[in-house]
Amino acid sequence: MLLHQAANSRGRSPLGELLILGLPTVAQQASYTVLQFTDTYMLSRVGATEATAAGNAGMLAYSIMGFGAGIVFLVNTLVSQAYGRKDDRACGPYLWQGIWVGLIYGTLTLLLLPIAHYPFELSRHEPRLAHLETTFLQIAIGGTCLKLAATAMGQFLIAINRPNVVMIATIASVLTNVFANYLLIFGYHGLPKLGVIGSAWGTNIAILVEVAIVAGVVFTRPIRTRFHTTAWRPQIERMKTLVKLGAPAGVQMVADVLAWTVFMMTVMGIYGTKAMAGSTYAFRFWILSFMPAFGIAAAVTTLVGRYIGEGRPDISEARAHLGFKVCAIYMTCCGIICFLFREQLIGLFSTDPEVIRIGAMVLTVAAVFQIFDAMFVVYSGALRGAGDTLVPAVALISLSWTIVVGGGYLLATQFNRLGPVAPWCAGIVYAVLLGFFLLQRFRRGKWKSLNLERKVDDAKVDSISPAIPVGADGA
Repeated sequence: MLLHQAANSRGRSPLGELLILGLPTVAQQASYTVLQFTDTYMLSRVGATEATAAGNAGMLAYSIMGFGAGIVFLVNTLVSQAYGRKDDRACGPYLWQGIWVGLIYGTLTLLLLPIAHYPFELSRHEPRLAHLETTFLQIAIGGTCLKLAATAMGQFLIAINRPNVVMIATIASVLTNVFANYLLIFGYHGLPKLGVIGSAWGTNIAILVEVAIVAGVVFTRPIRTRFHTTAWRPQIERMKTLVKLGAPAGVQMVADVLAWTVFMMTVMGIYGTKAMAGSTYAFRFWILSFMPAFGIAAAVTTLVGRYIGEGRPDISEARAHLGFKVCAIYMTCCGIICFLFREQLIGLFSTDPEVIRIGAMVLTVAAVFQIFDAMFVVYSGALRGAGDTLVPAVALISLSWTIVVGGGYLLATQFNRLGPVAPWCAGIVYAVLLGFFLLQRFRRGKWKSLNLERKVDDAKVDSISPAIPVGADGA
């Protein structure tokens, strides 16, 4: 009855509310996935080494960016709760703390440029592969500041109920990336044929387009007036709250992506370049099912935070369970497709029988743990919406590095006769344990007692850095 009343007060059903907010975000995540898929496909036309280099370096670049992204994603939580409390004036300052964190962190990542070659050399990749990986990684790191700023503004727009803007920006970014890659990878219309380098620069050009679109909306007169998006000065207490809550999520994101990066580069590297190529191609289809689920999870994060801000944790809980059901249905369907058409799917990237064989086996394993991935993604997003980030981060870090990396390495070295599929079986154990752990933590309900607003002393914030009054930007 309570859910029905809450839905009627907004003129839509619970599922409608979830989908109206979630589908643009799903489209955003799907667009990023299509971008990665297209990159891999285009580069596979150049060669398996080029596609593998971009896949490995891209994952490592994302893991480097992950810490900053994990913090910046908390802009959604803090703005959503302020929006739910109808404290619109606090939304803009939280956005800017996210932008500042992103710019600072992105600048620090530039210090990694001179040592970008070490991970690939330590993994004992063949020289040409290592050189291409290093070049791609250096270019990708150069775009970190822009990407984190775009992420902060995107999370802000989702939190204030403007997800369509994020979707439009993402689609424009993806189309730009596809066109730029077409020109730069293959060297059409008089441009040099850059291959992997062209793919990396195409991504950065696309990010620039995304930033321009979301910034153009964030700073329009209606939004800057209502949500105070001209309050650009660093506000120490709010920034500390963002970092304190976001750091565990950032560490979680780094640990997760880095664990899978080490798995792909080192564990699968034990079996050679063809095994890495087959795994990279299979990974693209896995992400094709996985990343849209992050869109629903982002919607769940927003709704959990919003209803907590309204003092309705019961509705927050219901929206989280609904989000899991939607994701479980979608990802189960993806798993069935991956299993039934595994060889044909890998055949889109390669004609090498060994690459197809390995990739098909990996897709079979990935199909098994789809539903557990849905459980992990959604309930992690729900807990983030409440500000419960530390324990989920510890659980993910512990399980990913002991089971995925440690277990995978053990299976690859001690049970080598089983072939490249053996280490991937460790991923099934990891997904099952992590999914059920987060489900049970959410069900226990300790997140309902958290109050993020108490973490910020607004009087102290204002005394440190006075907010810019509306209209002070000259409007």
